[in-house]
Amino acid sequence: MKRVIIIGSSYAGLYAVKRFSKYKNIEVILFDKNDYHYIQVESYGFVSTSYSMSDVTININKYINSLNKNIKFHKEKVDSFDSNLKEITTSNNMKYSYDYLIMATGSLTNFPIQVPNIQKYSVGIKTLQSATKVEQTFNSLITNKKYQKVSQNNKFNIVIGGAGLSGVEIAADMAAHIKDKFPDTQDNTLKINIIIVDGMQTVLPNMDDRLVSACKKRLDELNIKTYLGSFIKDVDENKIYLANDTIIDYDYFIFSGGIKAVNIESNKNYEINKLNQYIVNNNLKLKGEKDIFVIGDAAEIISNNKYVPPTAQLAIQCGEYVSTYIHNELSYKYTEEFTAKSNGVLISLGGNYAIGLVYNKFFVEGYFAHLIKKFVTYSHKLKFI
Repeated sequence: MKRVIIIGSSYAGLYAVKRFSKYKNIEVILFDKNDYHYIQVESYGFVSTSYSMSDVTININKYINSLNKNIKFHKEKVDSFDSNLKEITTSNNMKYSYDYLIMATGSLTNFPIQVPNIQKYSVGIKTLQSATKVEQTFNSLITNKKYQKVSQNNKFNIVIGGAGLSGVEIAADMAAHIKDKFPDTQDNTLKINIIIVDGMQTVLPNMDDRLVSACKKRLDELNIKTYLGSFIKDVDENKIYLANDTIIDYDYFIFSGGIKAVNIESNKNYEINKLNQYIVNNNLKLKGEKDIFVIGDAAEIISNNKYVPPTAQLAIQCGEYVSTYIHNELSYKYTEEFTAKSNGVLISLGGNYAIGLVYNKFFVEGYFAHLIKKFVTYSHKLKFI
């Protein structure tokens, strides 16, 4: 029986496991330092207190135990891999051999190195631990009066760096909560301001004009201030300095601007791009290797000669593709090259309001779009419980 080792219980990793569970002739071992899967696409609802931790996590042990006996989970951090020996080494100094290796290590927040102090003074939401810090801070703001009284001038500025999907979703959901909690702000009540900063000229840069327009309108309705078209050049403990010399006062700074792939130490130096993503071929094999695959955020995906930005949707397709490819190879069957397919995008913008493009064609907004997004998210979670 061939052994496949998967590193990372990311979207890509979990969907690979799920597909492998259909095949009884392959042993699969999933490794992750955590025993949960963090549903990052719902992080906006968690940090704004709309969702609980259980809403944005999946119990890996429980899920793996529901599969066939050939699928196993080890709660261990993988420190390195050796392609010559075909083995991995964990933080417990345990070594495991493999026939195929799949790296689904995901990504972390990409704090720009050219901006001094940005990582020191801001917090990302790419991990459950950092998202929990944001959730606790926001929850204290809207519930704890003692916390409110320490703010200067009864104002508290939350700045969100990044006007992409994560940034606008967090801003909108927080602002919607504030509007519900404090519908008629009095002079003696803490005023929480939500501010978005991005160097691009619009929110949701490079996305469909209908989405951009609807998003901007919704942010305006929620009284969210936007500073667009000028990048952050520096940050200190209470001010953000933009390249156009604008200075923004802040009390809490959330940075959601981009990703940086997680790499693993290895016996060879592999080619990576500026986002730390491994370079892979058209079958998602690590460049120069025949039995190592990289999927999800950790890989630079080229489809139809174009770079495909990392998304949960793309990661899911990668996981399903690689598991099918390995099964086909063991069955002496041919597999076509990987081709990314987009079913559209759905963006939650606070409360029961969302916008989106279904199949990248049909524009939807309002409560109907919200219901579609909830259905998609629920369907994902239902597959792993």
